Amino acid sequence: MKKITFLSLIAIIIFSCQQKSTDERGPLEGVWERTGNIVYKNSKPVDTVPISDEMFQTKIYTKTHALWLGNNKNIDSLGNDLNPGGGIYSKRYSVINDTLTEYLTNGTDNMNNWFKSNLKMDKDGNFPISFKVVINKNSYSQIWNLDSLGNGGAELYKRVE
Repeated sequence: MKKITFLSLIAIIIFSCQQKSTDERGPLEGVWERTGNIVYKNSKPVDTVPISDEMFQTKIYTKTHALWLGNNKNIDSLGNDLNPGGGIYSKRYSVINDTLTEYLTNGTDNMNNWFKSNLKMDKDGNFPISFKVVINKNSYSQIWNLDSLGNGGAELYKRVE
């Protein structure tokens, strides 16, 4: 009887340690789908524009890693898809105050070429890219191009898992 009780207790402890409530996950941990763009004027959001049904972007964050996948339909007159889509992988990311930094490490050909051509490699061989972020329970936005007057835009994502 002691063995059964002890084994049951161990099983409960192991199962409890493996279970993770949504309250324990980090602010970005989960799967996110891009739903639109937020237009900023004078550093304030003034409009939200949905993205096309022919485009998708998905971001997946674990406790430490991040993955971005995206594609849009761009068919030429001969029926060829001009956009093969792409993906970028980050072995780590951080959220400090209102800044998200992703340390890009790998990507599909077109995305790998983009970040290696446009970003500076850090001492660890990563290509960091930072965004101001606004994180809510079921949505987040990453601001990517505000000018000196506070005009520009952000990507809007909703939590799907």
